[in-house]
Amino acid sequence: MRLLGSLLAFCSIVGAVEPPAKDQAAMQDSLRRYLIAVNDCDEAAARAAVTKDFSVQGYNMKPEFVARLRPRVEVCGANKSPVEVTALARILRAATEDVAVADGFFRTIQLPGGDHAGRLYATFVRREGRWQVMSLRFHSLRFEAPYVGIEPSAKHDPAGADGWVTLFDGRSTDAFQEVGGGPFPKTWKVEDGLLQTVPGKNGRSLQTRDTYRSFELRFEWKTAARGNSGIKYHLFYLMKGDLGSDGIGHEYQLADDAGDPGAIVFPVQRSGALYNQIAPQGAVLKPLGEFNQSRLVVQGRHREHWLNGVKVVEYESESGPPEGPLTIQHHETAMALRNIRLRRLNP
Repeated sequence: MRLLGSLLAFCSIVGAVEPPAKDQAAMQDSLRRYLIAVNDCDEAAARAAVTKDFSVQGYNMKPEFVARLRPRVEVCGANKSPVEVTALARILRAATEDVAVADGFFRTIQLPGGDHAGRLYATFVRREGRWQVMSLRFHSLRFEAPYVGIEPSAKHDPAGADGWVTLFDGRSTDAFQEVGGGPFPKTWKVEDGLLQTVPGKNGRSLQTRDTYRSFELRFEWKTAARGNSGIKYHLFYLMKGDLGSDGIGHEYQLADDAGDPGAIVFPVQRSGALYNQIAPQGAVLKPLGEFNQSRLVVQGRHREHWLNGVKVVEYESESGPPEGPLTIQHHETAMALRNIRLRRLNP
């Protein structure tokens, strides 16, 4: 912990910058490979993703689960444990040319007695030209406000004869509430058959009342100049209160690629991206004011982002999908959606 704290302090003092995109991708890959190996009880693969002096610690977490995070197959027992861990490194900063630190999120899945969720801190080092994980620190926030745990819906909405559930039909907002469980927020409106943000400060994000695991989501959307939003899924936890309302998890990015400041500079922040993780390939947006068609597929560990009929992102997550709601981000800019529907998939 001392090393990580010193690196974070060093980064804040010197104003460390984001590592190059290819290095960030390599770091994300090493973390993902390690977590896949942990979830699959593959000791050799786990050791290949980390340094020889690798360390892992957990705070406010059950000791037996912290032991599960170490690359030792014997902690899994005779059979593969159903417990999985998923994590996302979101903010990476280079301390030196060969050392970087990351700030992110994590969540457990199917942990007996209740899942952990919270913040992840990681240290990456480059040795012999290859990025590896040197340390991981998991801080459970399950007992701290303003973070909200995610409970499965007690009753799932029935599908239609075609297997699809309509989340927005141009009129009703019954499928949604404010993130964290509040009433439908005033910073959204239904007008001209569209679900629209009310641009401005203190926008509140939407959360589906129902929860999902594997699914296919289809929707249409358009934005004004400099618009920014996203559909969040595979959620780690929710957030409400004075710090705002939002969901922390994977995000299908929606943006004015030619006007949003982040999208202009960073490909991983453009429409169709797995936000800040994987840039879209072959994406073509409609002109401003015209509707784009999006499709999101989550089936087990497999994920696909489609934009206007083109598969722009495809990846394998380190874990199966956790049960949870979807959120639609309010980013204080103009965004309109319509024809939002979903069908459940197996597993």
